[in-house]
Amino acid sequence: MSLIKSALLCLAFLPTVIFNIWAQSSEKGLPFIDYYAPSDYRAGSFNFNVIRDSLGIYYFSNDDGVLVYNGVDWNLIKVTKEKSVYWVQQDNQGTIYVGSDGEFGYLKSSDSGKLAYVSLMDHIDPQFHDFGAVWEIACSSKEVVFRSRKYIFKWKDNKIKVFHPSDQGFDIAFTVRDTVFTRNRGVGLMYMDGDHLKMKKGGEYFADIKVNIFLPYEDALLIGSRYDGLFLMKDGEVQVLETEADDFFKKYKIYHGCVTHDGNYAFAAYTKGVAIIDKNGKLLEMLDEKSGLIDFQYLFVGMFDANNLWIANGVGTSKVKILSPLSYFDQRRGLIDVGTDIIRYQGNVYATTLRGLFKLERGDFGGQFVPFNSEDFYEIYSLGIMDDQMIVGCQRGLIAYSNDKFSFLDDQRLHYARVSQDETKVYVGIGEVGMGMYHEEANSLKLIKLEGFTEPIKKIEELGDLIVFVSKYGTLGIVSHRMTQGMQYLKLEEEYQVGNAAIVPCGDKVLVVARDAWYYIDKTGKLSEPRPLALSNVPAKILQVVSAKEETLWVSYQDEQRVNYNELVVMEEGQMTATGIAFGSHFHVTSSFSDLDSVLWFIGDGGAVRYDQKIPTIAETGDFRCHVGKMVWGKDSVIFENGSDVDPVVLPYDQTDIRFTFFTNEVNASEEKVFQYRLVGRDNEWSDWSRESKKDYTGLAAGEYIFHVRAKNTINQLSKVDAYHFYVSRPWYRSRYAIIAYVASILVLIYILFRIRTASLEQAKLNLERIVSKRTAEVEAQKKDLETQRLVLQNANDTKNQLFSIIGHDLRSPLNSLQGLTDLIHHYQAEQQTEMVDEMVEHMADSVKRLRHLLDNLLTWALNQSGNFKVDPELIKVDFFLKEIISILRESAKSKKITLELSGSSGCLIHADRNSLSTVLRNLINNAIKFSNEGSKIEVGYGCDHQKTTITISDNGVGISDDKLEEIFELTHSTYGTNNEKGTGLGLVLVSEFVALNDGTIEVSSKLGEGTTFTLTFPNK
Repeated sequence: MSLIKSALLCLAFLPTVIFNIWAQSSEKGLPFIDYYAPSDYRAGSFNFNVIRDSLGIYYFSNDDGVLVYNGVDWNLIKVTKEKSVYWVQQDNQGTIYVGSDGEFGYLKSSDSGKLAYVSLMDHIDPQFHDFGAVWEIACSSKEVVFRSRKYIFKWKDNKIKVFHPSDQGFDIAFTVRDTVFTRNRGVGLMYMDGDHLKMKKGGEYFADIKVNIFLPYEDALLIGSRYDGLFLMKDGEVQVLETEADDFFKKYKIYHGCVTHDGNYAFAAYTKGVAIIDKNGKLLEMLDEKSGLIDFQYLFVGMFDANNLWIANGVGTSKVKILSPLSYFDQRRGLIDVGTDIIRYQGNVYATTLRGLFKLERGDFGGQFVPFNSEDFYEIYSLGIMDDQMIVGCQRGLIAYSNDKFSFLDDQRLHYARVSQDETKVYVGIGEVGMGMYHEEANSLKLIKLEGFTEPIKKIEELGDLIVFVSKYGTLGIVSHRMTQGMQYLKLEEEYQVGNAAIVPCGDKVLVVARDAWYYIDKTGKLSEPRPLALSNVPAKILQVVSAKEETLWVSYQDEQRVNYNELVVMEEGQMTATGIAFGSHFHVTSSFSDLDSVLWFIGDGGAVRYDQKIPTIAETGDFRCHVGKMVWGKDSVIFENGSDVDPVVLPYDQTDIRFTFFTNEVNASEEKVFQYRLVGRDNEWSDWSRESKKDYTGLAAGEYIFHVRAKNTINQLSKVDAYHFYVSRPWYRSRYAIIAYVASILVLIYILFRIRTASLEQAKLNLERIVSKRTAEVEAQKKDLETQRLVLQNANDTKNQLFSIIGHDLRSPLNSLQGLTDLIHHYQAEQQTEMVDEMVEHMADSVKRLRHLLDNLLTWALNQSGNFKVDPELIKVDFFLKEIISILRESAKSKKITLELSGSSGCLIHADRNSLSTVLRNLINNAIKFSNEGSKIEVGYGCDHQKTTITISDNGVGISDDKLEEIFELTHSTYGTNNEKGTGLGLVLVSEFVALNDGTIEVSSKLGEGTTFTLTFPNK
């Protein structure tokens, strides 16, 4: 039989096992308690009773209404006029009934699962509305009974029947074996039989005894009196049930009770706590303030699963694990400060903390640690046993205890100590910087150190003749103990880096459990290949490993969220196998100890945990189930809640932000169960296991979805999968009707296109003859166009040739002139005719100017033809600009004794490119100089209005004939000046093109022999 099945097998032999557990429980610690304070559930402090429905949802009668808790969320349901609720109860149909101040009714679920209170007061004659409060509700298969002091109301077949007391009023109402019992004060015990309240045989015994509880007891009725203890009633006979808790019950007043899962009885004493007894009256457990409960008005006790006892009182509610193998010790049980080590020595358990050494003293209901060392040892780290002495490793050194005395063996500061198996040596961690070993020599212990190793030691184990250690920094070392020439020393044989790890002996090997894998070391000191871990969670840090039994290990580790676990694994045939049995240690484990009789101890910064492996890990009764608890759409629209089974919803395509919450029918601490989920239609793979109990989705595409969720608990039970089916609608343009419309539109379009195509073909047929007839004419026209293009290309080619000819000739002439002038200068210098030299220099300067002018025009024209000449318009003052141009050309005019005159209106502006306009004016004025006679006059004028600006350049030179006037702006036109100045033919071409680039116009008027006038006009922008 597997370990898990063994752990779960409990029902057949559980009473015997549990009795032995109670009898041997003198060393156990405090039970684990989950306390729910008013600040947790945000409602009234008083809770009067607790019930659980079939889904595992809990309901509490509370000062402020009905509290609902599914293990994840708390909700408050208010009753009429927000009155206090004193009792809630569920019938066998699942309806939850509510008793309140002057009010009673039930909870009704809407279509979405939202619970709301429904009053039954309309079913009661108003004369009976003065009943005060309903204090209990008792349900059987036949009726629902609401008990007030003044009346009892029976609800059946949607009708209410009122029962009046025969004497002073009603005391209590409880259901035992499907029969409702009550007590009529001054009369005795009664039970409900149809439409009648009948006296229970022998019930008159309790006419004047206050009764608070009815419970089953084998085939008898157990009756709890508030002031007089317990009684058994059978066949009309009443006898007192004597218990070891009688004084406790009578002193502190029984207020409520229940049958525990193992068949024992738990009773809440109003002013003290909870006592648990067996059927023979033996006191098994006492739960009170010392156990960790809130010490204030114990009003209710109930058990709804295999492990947890619920206790409701005046300040919140507590859930106590009473049938758990786990118990713990903290400062309430005497264990002060961070725990470091724990052992059993001479039959007693000893524990160390950074504060001191403590001894566990047994008690009737558990152990209590008491300080043991009278002298301050500073920080104590380790305990061991050597030669019937308890060895203490601490800041003050190595100390031995025996015969009620402590003795100092060495004053070397230690932070770890481990006694060898033969009890002749002590392996130690020296301070924070290394390892050493004490060995016996001359009736004393002598320390030898491992030289060259300076890391703090975490744990040391023996492996045959070798010593194995692991450091806090993840170094795994293999050390040998050697002797040379009578001197003993330690040698580091092997060194491995395994990361954060713990070691433990296992048979003839030492196991190394690291965060990523586990290894083993054999007696040769060699480390095996890494093997996969089998832990339920991904460890971030391995704390401790302790051997249990039958090749099992308890691994203490911490995950990335710094949550601590202790998990049982099986080591068989070189494999690690998970058992699923685990518990949260609630603290960082620093040491562990395998005790006698299957008891394990874990100690750390939160105290110590005692794990009794003889106590089975009891599973929940029935199936372990997980439920989709709530679906929220958008910010706060609840689709369903409380695990209700509702029809699938259809979400709009543009609003798909949703949240699912989920829960199980086990309400335990958060670390004791994990969830997996998936959304079929989007993520078909299950998520990683997580403690998170909600999942958000956003941006879902149109389609069909199924949300799945399941859970796993500490004993590796996997719940059934719960699911919810929903849809996301398609946008209107992808709806069925839209698709039909699209298809119809396409068909209509095809038809229209067909008709258009047919008509076009018919028209094409009619046009075909016209096209054919026109084709010949088009061919002839194309022939003419080709001829025209040929002539244009020919003209362009001729123009190019002419330009090259002009350029070649005009460039050669000035250069030849320069060469001739240079030769003459040399000649006249040789003849020492300085006047002639000066004259030749002036001629040379004129040639250079003409050459420069030629090159400027060529460069400017080339830029313009290539498209690289860019205009950059700006506002130009005409008068200043013309003066600047004239000043440049004045020397040229002076050489021919020509007068340049400038006249015009002040303030005229031109919006033009400065460089191109300068080229235009220079070429026009230069041409005027070139074609004017010596001693003549050139007039430059300008004017403007709001629409335009004009510039005129007039000379009285040779003039231009009418037949030449039309071609002056062509490249082929070139003429000699009055002094035979040679032109390039480029000047006026540039003028025409640059004027056009600046959005201007140019006009020319001339008469042969009288002179020429150029007029430039530019728009004002």
